[in-house]
Amino acid sequence: MRAAIEILLWWLALTGLWTLTLSTPSAPELIVGAGAAAVCAIAARSARRAMHGAWQLNPNWLTWLAPLPKAAVSESVAALRMVFPRPSAGKCEKITVPAEPRAQHEARLAIATVVVGCTPGAMVVASPPDDTDLVIHRLLPGSSTLDRVTR
Repeated sequence: MRAAIEILLWWLALTGLWTLTLSTPSAPELIVGAGAAAVCAIAARSARRAMHGAWQLNPNWLTWLAPLPKAAVSESVAALRMVFPRPSAGKCEKITVPAEPRAQHEARLAIATVVVGCTPGAMVVASPPDDTDLVIHRLLPGSSTLDRVTR
């Protein structure tokens, strides 16, 4: 039963993502997208099991999503202002995320990587295994997105 629920959740997420990328959804595109999402959902569950992954999500992490649209726009403007005069702007650095139980820590790193990558202020370059650090490229000195995921 848990396998079916996990595959269903993957399928819903992947089908939803596919649908969002369509400019004018048509029945054939939706059918093909749903079919491909089903194959990918099964593959995602299999990959997670092969890696012995078990994420434990914290509902508070959903608050990271609310400010993303505003941050994406403001950081895009700031990034353009910084990069045009100095194309080599930015630097790589390590940031530490809170130490948590393994399942919760892995989930935090995965979700933080996606959330941080949604804005141009910073980008995750590496997430060393068994480490509480993320290697990031910080373009802007004060990325509010990055600050939220490290608290």
